[in-house]
Amino acid sequence: MTCGYEGSHFGARYPDATCIDGYLWDLDSCDEPGGQLFSGGDVPCPCCNTREYIEGGDHALSGNARQRRAKTRALIRKVQSWASP
Repeated sequence: MTCGYEGSHFGARYPDATCIDGYLWDLDSCDEPGGQLFSGGDVPCPCCNTREYIEGGDHALSGNARQRRAKTRALIRKVQSWASP
């Protein structure tokens, strides 16, 4: 199952990642076009698995619990705005 997201996450300047079951897979990791992907599955999808994507990133959220929740909600909106397919 996929949300339809594709982006550049594995070092290429072109879209080289696709979402499968909420995680990104490297489109360059198959041996033939349309074949099985061998690399990926450990990076959360920024489109459909946004909260986990943010929690695994380099986002240092400081402040009390209320401030961290507000910052997390703002980050979710920001990421979903650029990650929507």
